[in-house]
Amino acid sequence: MSVRLNLKGISVLINDFKTKILNNFITQVTVINSSDILLSFSFYNKEKMLISLNHTTPFISMVDSDINFQTELGNLNENLRKYLKGSYVTDINQINGDRVIKFSLTKTNEFYQKEVFYIVIELIPTINNLLILNEDETILFAKHYTDLTASRPVLKGIKYQCLEKNKTLTEGEFDLNQYLESVNLYLNDLNNKTQKERALPLYNHLKQRLKSLNRKIKVLENEKLEAEEKLSYKEIGDTLLTLKYDEDNLLDYIKSISSIYDETISIEENAHRIYEKYKKYKRTIENDVREIEIAKSQVEELNYILSIFSYFTNEEIEELYEKYLPHKNVKAKKNKVVDHRLPYYINYKNTKIGFGKNKEQNNYLTFKKANKSDIYLHTSNYHGAHVIIFDNDPSKEVIEAASHLALILSNLTSGEVYIADVKDVKKGATPGEALLNKYQTITIHQVNDEYKKLLREQKRFGN
Repeated sequence: MSVRLNLKGISVLINDFKTKILNNFITQVTVINSSDILLSFSFYNKEKMLISLNHTTPFISMVDSDINFQTELGNLNENLRKYLKGSYVTDINQINGDRVIKFSLTKTNEFYQKEVFYIVIELIPTINNLLILNEDETILFAKHYTDLTASRPVLKGIKYQCLEKNKTLTEGEFDLNQYLESVNLYLNDLNNKTQKERALPLYNHLKQRLKSLNRKIKVLENEKLEAEEKLSYKEIGDTLLTLKYDEDNLLDYIKSISSIYDETISIEENAHRIYEKYKKYKRTIENDVREIEIAKSQVEELNYILSIFSYFTNEEIEELYEKYLPHKNVKAKKNKVVDHRLPYYINYKNTKIGFGKNKEQNNYLTFKKANKSDIYLHTSNYHGAHVIIFDNDPSKEVIEAASHLALILSNLTSGEVYIADVKDVKKGATPGEALLNKYQTITIHQVNDEYKKLLREQKRFGN
């Protein structure tokens, strides 16, 4: 849904801004992309200001959202942070009765002198702009510049000129609630798009890593088969030493193993060399078995991550970057320490339903977070999330929701789900593995997509 802003809306929004952010410091500037900017404020921190300079429907609004976007580096980011971060909002006005808003700002420089700046936001479709002016209204920065031949030149160092007002514009009706609803939809779509763009290199890397691991397993299995065929070398060495004094049979046997027998050295030396080869192939088999087990475990983990990739939060994408592509994780907040074991939960019908998205989270959820009387769910005979209902007597609606979530988080559209009391769930040999002493099954013939929407409200457990 596009966001429509008319002249009436400009005056309504300015009045709203004045009640909320006037006499506030701008504490944070987040450049989401080349069109969308978020501003955070000091005293009024319930909402942030979203400035969208998209080509067709530019708009501005306060937004109540806990979505954490990351700043896109570049010229726009550098200039906005330079002039806006730490500045104090002293006034907000409409310019020339048009869809243009002017913010008056003061900022203390490095010499402890107060400087006056203005930020002008021109919310005109197809010709929108954002400009930063000094106290004399000389242009310090513009998102879009023109040349001197333009009807209204926009160049650094020249005086700002107001846009010529479109006299055909009328006030029109403006429904603030409908407008804010459109803004929130835009913000959610923006978050989804940003997350997908941010996650794409990671997703492609994980897919490539999965292919490499499967190739590695195939090579190791072939190597193991070839080595197993050479285990007969021990028997060959034993036979050589046994026939050492049986010349007739020894000669016939040597002919049968001529490809590995060296006639220039003694029988004992040949036997020793063959024993050494046997030991080498035995070590190869042991190493291959170990490496195959490790690779298969990694394949299982990657298959699960890729199957539920669309349900990972921004925070989890950063964690996955840190784990699998740390050198690409230039946007990660280095000062933020996250406990990767912490699972997630939603509240449904006043009941908390927890779930993990990897082995560590599953293990932590079931064996540390859950009570013995809580309810455990997991897809039948398939890798996936541990799901815990934090209630010893949940309603049918809650059990149904948790069952659907178990299948959704295993990327399944139907199937059986185990359900058991947590007290009947025991730890397996590896993290996240669970053994059930007693359980029942629930069959879901078709996952209801409505339950997928619950994951939009997921939150992370604290320590």
